[in-house]
Amino acid sequence: MMPWLEHVTVNWDHWGLAFWLSRPMPESVLQRFHENQDVFDIRFLEDILARLGEDTDVLAQLGHLYTRAGRHRHGLAVDRRLAVLRPRDPIVHYNLACSYALLKQTGRAFAALKKAVGLGYRDVAHMQQDPDLENLRHGPQWNDLIGVLKS
Repeated sequence: MMPWLEHVTVNWDHWGLAFWLSRPMPESVLQRFHENQDVFDIRFLEDILARLGEDTDVLAQLGHLYTRAGRHRHGLAVDRRLAVLRPRDPIVHYNLACSYALLKQTGRAFAALKKAVGLGYRDVAHMQQDPDLENLRHGPQWNDLIGVLKS
């Protein structure tokens, strides 16, 4: 275990916080507690990226959070950056296809999906159930791609 992760018993009495905790908090402080977990996590990961630079694991998590929070353009920007940093990663290209599909850029979505398949992506069951790809499932390109994967 890392020393900074060890459990420490804290004695808060010497800080005299009882007085402060009994007073109402300012609205600006309360507002931060009402934000949802995704907003907090996004800010946290953005801060980490600002400090670390282009860490691909942090970028991947941030892209996922952006998409889950409905910030699809931000998610696309992250996925495009990851495609440059990890050009041979099929999951990165699959996620890029999802981002394009969510923004109704079907041509780019199919190109990224074909690249993901070309790099080894094979999870047909997930593709057929992934709500991000819903608008791609109606047409010959989708059927052709699924046919290639099933053969």
